[in-house]
Amino acid sequence: MKKIVLSILLSLPFLGQAGGFQLNVQGVRAIGMGGAFTGIAYGPASLFFNPGGMTSIMGHQFNFGVNYISPLVALQTDVNDNIRQTTGYATPFHFYYTGQITNKLSVGLGINNQFGSSSSFDDDWQGKFIIQNISLRTFMFQPTAAYKLHEKLSVGAGFVYTSGSFSTEKAVPLGSATIDYGKARLEGKGVGYGFNLGIHSNTIDTDKMKLSLGFDYRSGTKLNLPEGTATFTDIPISLQSTFPATTGFSSQLKLPSVISFGLSYTYNLTEDFSAMFAYDYNYTTWSSYDSLNIDFVNENTPDSKNEKNWQNVGAHRFGLEFSYQQKYALRVGGYYDSTPILDGYVSPELPDADQFVLTMGLGAKIGNILEFDVAWIHQDAEREASLDAANFSAKYRRVADIISFSTTIKLGQEKKAKEPSI
Repeated sequence: MKKIVLSILLSLPFLGQAGGFQLNVQGVRAIGMGGAFTGIAYGPASLFFNPGGMTSIMGHQFNFGVNYISPLVALQTDVNDNIRQTTGYATPFHFYYTGQITNKLSVGLGINNQFGSSSSFDDDWQGKFIIQNISLRTFMFQPTAAYKLHEKLSVGAGFVYTSGSFSTEKAVPLGSATIDYGKARLEGKGVGYGFNLGIHSNTIDTDKMKLSLGFDYRSGTKLNLPEGTATFTDIPISLQSTFPATTGFSSQLKLPSVISFGLSYTYNLTEDFSAMFAYDYNYTTWSSYDSLNIDFVNENTPDSKNEKNWQNVGAHRFGLEFSYQQKYALRVGGYYDSTPILDGYVSPELPDADQFVLTMGLGAKIGNILEFDVAWIHQDAEREASLDAANFSAKYRRVADIISFSTTIKLGQEKKAKEPSI
């Protein structure tokens, strides 16, 4: 009986981490440069990538961004040659505001979706006892302040409040004379708390070139789920005391911390043309997500502990930006991202894999007030792996296209003319 309960809950743990579903789409200019933005102090998105860079942002600026994610996941097993997810598109967004209070003090607010996913299969597919439908959505709210300690050094910190909701459905391998199998649905909401700390340094700043360094630490978050609901349908009468129509549960999802180091180097080629190179290294502490414990309210439903054994991994990000008259920009970049999921723990709804991805983007300014950015990411990764706990293995191919757009409004940047003295 306990093995059946573990099978029912096997799909839930993926929601507690990000892996291939950590939404690294928090700034459109950054997306075009492969996500390398820790060492760049430009625009309200610095609030997320490195709050220490906020003191370099003049006036009051507002950034609105939206991403269109179109995923395609196909898998091949010994039984079926071509199984496809029926997942639809997703539209995560972000909003950032930064305001310059004094020459040394800046404040800001960020709202974004840092973790999210949606995976669906036909109800009667081969792996219906592993997963049928699953979704996760999170909202992060980050009030932030930054202070300039020196002309070349600034620090910033923000408090992060996280609100998350999820749902998951799968078939239950319990049938009767009239019903082939039952169905389980788990859903819940939770909140968590964390912080973001950044340091930014304009190491070299001349008319010809500029070198900046950055460090950022985004803490892990424990997303508490105190009042989840489990619903079981089409369960044989003899087992309804173990799998009741409705029961509650509590759990905790551990979102990882991220440590980032970055640099950016800008060189003015001519009076009109300049080039920037940026590099980031991100280290994500996935090892904090070693297991997920489920505690059911119903005493007859066995509690469970699911081992995940995720590993800490790093990602290398780089980008180039070529600008003309500081008004028009062409960006290219890429990143190499390692999966934290070991073979034996790969589930159909999350076939994460090591991958190298190229990105590109464009930017344009209209006067001193408006700025527009677009970016594109194309992911294409393959992996053959197993989920030992469910005795399931497959060859996966995951393809995703992400188109991103943002607009920035800048107010109060122009300095007032100094009144003539008498």
